[in-house]
Amino acid sequence: MPVIDNVTSLKASPLRVWSVLTDLAGHAQWKPFIQLSGTAVPGGEAVYTFRIGGLDKPVTAKADITRVDKPLAFAWTTGVTKLLLFEEAYALESEPTGTRLRHSLRFSGLLGGPLAALMRRKLLATLVRSDACLERHLRRLSAQQSPKGRTLPPRHTVKSNRRLR
Repeated sequence: MPVIDNVTSLKASPLRVWSVLTDLAGHAQWKPFIQLSGTAVPGGEAVYTFRIGGLDKPVTAKADITRVDKPLAFAWTTGVTKLLLFEEAYALESEPTGTRLRHSLRFSGLLGGPLAALMRRKLLATLVRSDACLERHLRRLSAQQSPKGRTLPPRHTVKSNRRLR
């Protein structure tokens, strides 16, 4: 089974990273090109939505949640068994500065090997981009935290013309 991995270090605790990964409703805030909706429970079903270059409409498929180990791992699969199936997985490991994240795609089925070989660079670039988006989202969440750990209200960027008297 071909595997494509990206490993990165994130400045957030494994629990914080895992919480963001398993909050499927929140994926739209940080992962704009691929969406997973549903509930992150072992054996649960979700909907995987993505865009193929050149197509105007998104493509959707059923996904199965295969691993939900708090705060160590999250994984799901989609595809057609024996033809083309892939698993997207996140493995988290604590490190002194936060979390070591291994984000991987594992392919199986008749077309899994050829597809992974043909698209390896593009798929790796997608993992790198996704992980960079996750890192930015975690930084935004961290910036919204007050020193006592309470979330601050969102800042409004619209300036008022009213003058204080």
